Amino acid sequence: MKSRNNLMIVVGVVLAVLGAAFAVLYVRGDEAVATQTRAVVVVTRAVPAGTPAASVPFAVRKVDVKAVPSDALTSTATLNGQVALHALSPNQVVTPSMFGVQGSAATGGVVLPKGKKGVGVELAFAPGGLRYVVPGDRIDVLASEKQGDGKAKTTVLLRNVFVIATTPGAGTGAATAAQAGPGTLHFLLAVDEAQTVKIVNAQHAGRALYFALAATGKG
Repeated sequence: MKSRNNLMIVVGVVLAVLGAAFAVLYVRGDEAVATQTRAVVVVTRAVPAGTPAASVPFAVRKVDVKAVPSDALTSTATLNGQVALHALSPNQVVTPSMFGVQGSAATGGVVLPKGKKGVGVELAFAPGGLRYVVPGDRIDVLASEKQGDGKAKTTVLLRNVFVIATTPGAGTGAATAAQAGPGTLHFLLAVDEAQTVKIVNAQHAGRALYFALAATGKG
């Protein structure tokens, strides 16, 4: 009888342990389901088109991953100097295409910053920044030319130039991420008249142009 009682006690302890283990696994499973969210930037109230990004009420909130676009922003740092291109709704997840540079629309729908012209530049894969240069970035433009002694002379041609659009990408100038692979790259840069002349003269003189990503800033 004593042995039977001991067996029952052991069985009871085993069942209790298994029950606790299943309870822990169940709770963890619920937690896993509950944490399928992503922290992204959202708009907290309605915003009309043309509102500067600096005046938009942003917040970083956890949103169900099923409702988060693949290019959703996790920071507003890239929106400096830009405006809302269309009206935004409360709790709307923010993507790069919702904002652009304030200015006037040119043929083809490209928005030019006030007082700037758009000049196109074609560069090879490496000189063009390996396709890591995307719209909204600022770059320094370097010009290099070979000297008679076989050496090269390189100078900074322009500083802190705003990139309006790039291709290839989506083919619309709205690429927002680096594109893998080699190939010729095209850029539309926001420059004034003097800067336009510098770029054209450098290219006609056979000087090789290179782009260097610059720190984000206004100018």
